[in-house]
Amino acid sequence: MSDLEHYAGIDIGATNIKFGLVDGAGQILYREQKPAMVEKGAKPLLHLITNIAENLLLRAAEEELQINWLGVGSPGVVDNLRGVIKDRCPNIPGWEGTELGAYLKEHLNTDVYIDNDANAMALGELRFGAGRRFNSAICITVGSGIGGGIIIDRQLWRGSTFSAGEIGHIVIDYNGPQCRCGNWGCLEVFCSSSALIERAKNKFKNGLSEILNDVLDGSEENLNVKKLFAAAKKGDEMALKAIEETATILGAGLSGVVNLFNPEALILGGGIVDGGAGFIEAVGAEVRRRAYTKSVENLRILKAELGNDAGFIGAGLLGEYKSRRG
Repeated sequence: MSDLEHYAGIDIGATNIKFGLVDGAGQILYREQKPAMVEKGAKPLLHLITNIAENLLLRAAEEELQINWLGVGSPGVVDNLRGVIKDRCPNIPGWEGTELGAYLKEHLNTDVYIDNDANAMALGELRFGAGRRFNSAICITVGSGIGGGIIIDRQLWRGSTFSAGEIGHIVIDYNGPQCRCGNWGCLEVFCSSSALIERAKNKFKNGLSEILNDVLDGSEENLNVKKLFAAAKKGDEMALKAIEETATILGAGLSGVVNLFNPEALILGGGIVDGGAGFIEAVGAEVRRRAYTKSVENLRILKAELGNDAGFIGAGLLGEYKSRRG
């Protein structure tokens, strides 16, 4: 691979859109993010992505970087061959049916490759991150939603209809709460950032501890994932318990994934994993407690090395990856 090659990638999230430029060695040359504002609807989101893409490619041109295509990772089931969002996307209202690839290609006059955001994250980790020394891995993102990317023989497995890796919508309680996907009892209902916050609020509904009161400036309304983890790192027992319970549920769900695929590695990323406070260790402990002994015998459970950059880095690689697959 030539060091003269450079990649431009965009990672669409339900909260933020992350984007940047990367060189052929995986070094980030430029990164930025903007609020996604998905509540405004699909059309404004499409215009925002187009504007970001135009400015990203303009910056690359100004810096005389060789960019041969734009890659974009999106939530939802993505037909990567046509760049179309194929199914309901629970975290982005009205996104289903968006012909993202064709729209961007028409407006940018360059090749555009689209894939699921968790697939892009998995590809980034496979090439430059925690997955580079494994032949098989399951990559999981844990944040506003839960997504997964499956690596088999160092290739992305997308499934027969592009929907492989929807780990967040594995049902773990058939009588559980309704998920935004329309089903009941999905893993995402119990382990997403909103579920974690709700679990924490239930634990201190009788009053804030001294640590939480300090971190939240005396108001529960200020609670978010970052502040919850900040309280946990200061030793707040209620925050630590909410985080541990969420991790345990996630580990229980992932134990079935480990039994099914028997991968060499589970690679976890996303905002909740980045919070620390023993989250990934608790997930790993539950996976090892519940999965078959042989399934976890050689299993590595790792934090994603590229952090929140994995999505746009992997998205930038999509054109090259597709060309290798023919």
